[in-house]
Amino acid sequence: MSIQDYYTESFTVEVGSSAVSGIGSWNPVWSTAGTFKGWIDYVTGRDALVSAQYIDVATHVIGCSSTNSWVLNSHRIKDSDGSIYRVSHVDNPVRRSHHLEILIEYNKSDNLST
Repeated sequence: MSIQDYYTESFTVEVGSSAVSGIGSWNPVWSTAGTFKGWIDYVTGRDALVSAQYIDVATHVIGCSSTNSWVLNSHRIKDSDGSIYRVSHVDNPVRRSHHLEILIEYNKSDNLST
């Protein structure tokens, strides 16, 4: 079995913009940028993943094909259950373009507003 055989979960990538409400405040508006398949796993505890240049906080990690390199840190991801995650970091391990690991953070406030 290859790693691609485990890409069974569907994900929707959303891109955010802002719209003016009726009272003049700015409200976030999310629209679908694309979909892909992968797997999702829980990151043990609330680990901070540290590198020389950045600190990423992630609650989960998504593994997927490297063809999904269009996913950006400014996006958010919905899983097939409707849970929403903010993208922390998109990693191409060892720059082999074999697969991506997308670090994501579950955000309770995003999930309350849906």
